[in-house]
Amino acid sequence: MKKKSIFKASFEESLNLEDDGFIQYQLKEQDKKVSKTPSNIVGYFKNALLYGVLTLIFPIGLNFLLFAFSIMLHSSDPKDLTIPISNHNFLTAPVYVIGLLIWLSFVLIGKALKPLFIIPYRTHFHVTTFLIWFVIEFDLATLGLALPFITTLGFFALVCIFLTLIYWMLRTEFKSLKSRMYGEVNTPTLLDKIAKGISIYGAGILGLGVIINYILKSLSINFSPSVTLFGLFICWIVMNIGIIAMLIFMEFPYFLYAYYKWKYPEEYRDWEGKSVEDWYGKRYLKKHKELLEAKNEEKINL
Repeated sequence: MKKKSIFKASFEESLNLEDDGFIQYQLKEQDKKVSKTPSNIVGYFKNALLYGVLTLIFPIGLNFLLFAFSIMLHSSDPKDLTIPISNHNFLTAPVYVIGLLIWLSFVLIGKALKPLFIIPYRTHFHVTTFLIWFVIEFDLATLGLALPFITTLGFFALVCIFLTLIYWMLRTEFKSLKSRMYGEVNTPTLLDKIAKGISIYGAGILGLGVIINYILKSLSINFSPSVTLFGLFICWIVMNIGIIAMLIFMEFPYFLYAYYKWKYPEEYRDWEGKSVEDWYGKRYLKKHKELLEAKNEEKINL
């Protein structure tokens, strides 16, 4: 019996991905952004300028600020610090530059994907890779702070725990996707229910966190440095587990869906009832007029 793969489904089988709760949530958010797409050249250049500024502020700027803060912290006089830190700074200039070059490489490679229907996924991919880059830098900076308080055995135990969790999450998600794509799941799964809960109550949960933080500050509760460090360490672990879970359970299915749109573009265009112009965009059709001829559609004013 041929082993089923999540990357070798037929068009009809790939449509089952639309029943995934997290994909539904992502597509809903995507539709809100696509509806604001500029319809003229002025709007296009405004968007290009806006994205350029946001790129300088967030992917490049935030990561540089984190790198600069790490350098400043490790160059400080130990007497001026309330807690001891490691003499080894893992977030160095070469690490920042390598991360920047890798991220910019993804951006340049993404420029080759020009059909209009893939643009939202391309943009989302750049945001996701920025997040991964930022988390890696944050973890390296945190490692320099945590090293004096964690033994070698503890460090390797932590790595093993993370690797085990990643393996379990990937295995769970792959199994879930296979079952869904090949028609073995007919009812909402636990992950679908979680996705629905996030889409409905996500903002409320965030607001609750802000309120709790405000209450704790207003009560002026003072914790000892050791308790504060332990709390921050636990928060760091939880944050990393949350990011990993988000990438595996939310982002991976979303990009898998984009992969099948790229693999079956015409089938998905017919499925969504889009014209050739709406699906591929005028700029793409200027270089691929055979798409118009193949479908015998009226010539668009290119």
